[in-house]
Amino acid sequence: MLRPTIATPAIVLRRTAYGEADLVVTLLGLQTGRVSALARGARKSSRRFAGGLGMGLGGDATLRDRPGAELMSLEGFDASGYRQGLSSEIAKTAHTAYAVELCDRLCPPRQPDKAVFAWLDEFLARLAVGTATADRLRVFELGLLRRLGIGPSLDRCTICGREDLEAEDVRWHPAGGGVVCRRCARGGDLMSGSTRQALERLGRASLSDADSIRLDRDVSSGCRRAMLALLREHVHGPLRSLDFIEKMGSGMSGSR
Repeated sequence: MLRPTIATPAIVLRRTAYGEADLVVTLLGLQTGRVSALARGARKSSRRFAGGLGMGLGGDATLRDRPGAELMSLEGFDASGYRQGLSSEIAKTAHTAYAVELCDRLCPPRQPDKAVFAWLDEFLARLAVGTATADRLRVFELGLLRRLGIGPSLDRCTICGREDLEAEDVRWHPAGGGVVCRRCARGGDLMSGSTRQALERLGRASLSDADSIRLDRDVSSGCRRAMLALLREHVHGPLRSLDFIEKMGSGMSGSR
């Protein structure tokens, strides 16, 4: 007896060749959360997979559970004409890879989360028609962590709860959940007051706000280092997309 199919908007997070003609595709589905599915014949026929199964593409997925199998079956995926602009520039491709890899590594399997889905969907939609910027990437990272319930404390000391930090230097404790004021500091990386304020601003920003944010080079670098340290607390093992960005050289440094 066939299991009922599930129709859901979905975003392609990852694809891996399987056998001679198949693909194993990891999707973030609005109705399913993160799932992996076998797409039979996807490498030889595009009839059931209109628009392809490229990284970051969104579309309408039709999925079916396979009795006794870990993988679902991807019966169809229609991404015709949807967000093709993501592959138009190397910087956009790199930022797409990073955003979907974060969701692949951080989102728990089969736990639908409408807020996370909408956040990734909006980020990719804006990236497709706009430019790849470091500030938007920071907004995305912080917004994703907050929606997953693991966002850092940026506006108050994680130890004493003090809020009047203003422009003073603080210590950055990713394992402890955020910033620590000078009164409570016991080790940790020094973070300038301007970097903390910038991260607090980025953490409150919408993705549309990111288009008008312009941080200076030193502050932007400080935010980048802080976010990398924070993500290492939550992502086990290397992020391959970061290596891709670094290999782009100095031409990409401003967009990371």
